[in-house]
Amino acid sequence: MALITVEFHGIWRLFIGASKCSLEAVDIEDALKQIMERYWPGIEEKINQRGTKLEGDFLKYSYVLLNKADIKKLKDRRLKEGDTLHLYLSVPGG
Repeated sequence: MALITVEFHGIWRLFIGASKCSLEAVDIEDALKQIMERYWPGIEEKINQRGTKLEGDFLKYSYVLLNKADIKKLKDRRLKEGDTLHLYLSVPGG
């Protein structure tokens, strides 16, 4: 287990009500699962109150970086002590 920081950016910061949190996780999937369990119920309620319905979970709508690397491009998804996950709202289009 590694103690990491998760930083929320943009709209996720607004909906979560925090700019960051700390958690202990083995790998990226473990960290994302913990984030979902901790924050998704509150986020879903706030989004629904604004008249928007999301399909699935908020991570589906997020761009996630581990330190400065896009997690989709990482082969080694294990976490090290002091790593930082960054979550941004993914904006489609061009």
